[in-house]
Order: sequence, then C-alpha cells, then structure tokens
Amino acid sequence: MSILIVGADRIEAFVPRLAEMGFTQITHWSARNRKTARKTIPSHVEIVLFFTDFLHHSAARKLKSEAKRLGLPAVYSRRCWSELADQLKYQPR
Repeated sequence: MSILIVGADRIEAFVPRLAEMGFTQITHWSARNRKTARKTIPSHVEIVLFFTDFLHHSAARKLKSEAKRLGLPAVYSRRCWSELADQLKYQPR
C-alpha cells in the first residue's frame, strides 16, 4: 500500500508504525508553502493523509479536491499517533 502524507515537517517517528500497518511506499510533502498546491497526487498513491496542524490552506484545499476527484480516501488528523492510528484502521484498502 502507498500513502501520501501532506503536512508536518518531520514524519520519521511515523514511518515504522505506518510500515507495521502495511504501508510500503510513503511519500511526504511538507506543504508549508503554497508551491505544494501546484503538485499533483502521484498515480501510485492509495490513501492521502493530511496533518492539519502543519498545512498551507490553499495546498490543502487543492489536494483535498484532487483526492476526491480521484476517489482516494482522505484522512485528516493532527500529528498525533493515537488519533491517527484509529482513523487509519477504519479506512478501506
């Protein structure tokens, strides 16, 4: 499974835990500036994770609509493993 993480500056603490959940390919965009809004979601991505506490608004708005258009599940979470793990458990894969 592959996941796109949008937001947050560092995700090193989450990588081993995401790997335990079955995510083998992890792509990370920090999304601190509006240039992230120009990117397109890669075709290999199966789920998009938005860390809402470190995210540029226009990037979030554009990527959210693109994920919806592509039919990708989107998870919105603060950068907190306890909150994130529960939300990822119940996402269709």
